[in-house]
Amino acid sequence: MRPPRPMQEMIQDWAPELSARLGRPIAEIAREGLSASDFSVSRSVEIREPPGRVVRFSLAFALIRPAHSVAAVFTEHYGYLEFDLEEDSVVAEIHETLYVHQGDA
Repeated sequence: MRPPRPMQEMIQDWAPELSARLGRPIAEIAREGLSASDFSVSRSVEIREPPGRVVRFSLAFALIRPAHSVAAVFTEHYGYLEFDLEEDSVVAEIHETLYVHQGDA
């Protein structure tokens, strides 16, 4: 993981990719940032490194810059993080459909 950067700096740097992902203009994202509605309880991200280490973030989505070997993970509760990708690294964005049984009603 790269050293953390201020959230606003991350938003400015990743604004083009965020705009494409979220369907909002770059200027709006740069001005207003992200909101809770940009995240889903059913989505999470895993960063899987070749030695077997796995880091998982709930309420998150990922953006990737393959030419720079870097991924950004945007989370609602843990901030915005960047990861240097090495050969065979995996960035998995996971969508879960959950049913939680509460017993007989």
